[in-house]
Amino acid sequence: MSTLQLIWDTKSPSSTQQLWSWDNGNIHYTAQYVRLIRKGVYMFRIGNRYTEPSDVIALKLVRGKEALEEMEREASFYQNQLKDLQGTVVPKCYGFYTAKVGGTPIGCLLLEHCSGPPVDIVRRQEVRYKSMQAAYALHRAGVLHGDLVDGRHFVSMGHDIRIIDFAVAVPHKCVSGLSKRAAGHGRQHTCGCPELATLESTYARL
Repeated sequence: MSTLQLIWDTKSPSSTQQLWSWDNGNIHYTAQYVRLIRKGVYMFRIGNRYTEPSDVIALKLVRGKEALEEMEREASFYQNQLKDLQGTVVPKCYGFYTAKVGGTPIGCLLLEHCSGPPVDIVRRQEVRYKSMQAAYALHRAGVLHGDLVDGRHFVSMGHDIRIIDFAVAVPHKCVSGLSKRAAGHGRQHTCGCPELATLESTYARL
C-alpha cells in the first residue's frame, strides 16, 4: 500500500490530508501545496520519505462518488495502455490516491507538471509534427483521446509535446495509427481513423 500526505498549509496541521493507493507499490509521498493552476488542478511539490518535497507536479482533485469513478477510469489508462508513454508522449503519473473526508470520497491523480515555451511562429511546424507523432503513438497504444481537435490538450514540455487529460478517452483499435506511414513525416492522409484524420486536416492548415 502507498500513502500520500497532502499538506495544504504548513502552518496548519489540521489542513493535512492522508490518502491511500493499493496500486502504487510501497511508496510514501509527501506533497506541499504551491498554487492553484485551474479549477480542480493544483501545483504541489512532492517528495518521498527520504527526500524533501522538491519535484513539481500537477495534482487533479475530485470529490464525490461519480467524479471519483471518472478519475479512476482516467488513472487506469495511465497505469495500463499509457504506461510505456509516460514522460514522453503523456505526463509521468505518480499515482492515483483516494480517501474519505467528512464522509465524502475524494481522489487525487498525481501527474508531471508540463510547462514549456509558448508555441511561436518559428516553432509552429516543429510543434505540428511532434503533436501528430504524439497522437499516432497514443493510437498505437490503443487509446482514442476524444478531445484533441482544438489543440488545448497538447502541452509543451521543454521542446517536447505531452498529451494531457484522458477524462473522455476510450480504448481504441486503430489500423491507421499502426500503419508504417504513420511513423513518417508530413501529412499522412489517415482517412481510416476520424480523430487522426481530423488532426491531419487541422494541422495542414496551420
